[in-house]
Amino acid sequence: MKAEESYKVIIADDSHLFIEGMQLLFEELPQYEIVSIAHNGNAILNHPDLAFIDLLLLDVNMPLLDGISAGRQINFKYPDLKMVAITLNSDQVYLEQLIRSGFKAFIDKAKITTHLSTVLNKVMDNNFVFPQEILSNLIPE
Repeated sequence: MKAEESYKVIIADDSHLFIEGMQLLFEELPQYEIVSIAHNGNAILNHPDLAFIDLLLLDVNMPLLDGISAGRQINFKYPDLKMVAITLNSDQVYLEQLIRSGFKAFIDKAKITTHLSTVLNKVMDNNFVFPQEILSNLIPE
């Protein structure tokens, strides 16, 4: 990621409190601009700004349509859009499902305050951010 670049972001999460916290975290990341918020899977799936953003942070446990299903459909329509899953679940089968659905990374909600900047920067540099043992099984060299 080049220092002068800036990126447009949508955050999709059903927790208003979590989104408020994310907005505070993003104030410390001036290269990332939150352009919109969505509160459920259907809202993000039909969001008019999807074609114009660089990065989507998507809670995988949302009402109406879960984040994995929404991510899979968004990836099909916008394959160049970088998606990061926000989750508390980090078991191997679950993370493999995220990769197969088009996500470039996941951030553990419990560690988001310390990992957000690093994960976003790696994703914007076209890197995957998952445990290495999972990547070696799913991502061709």
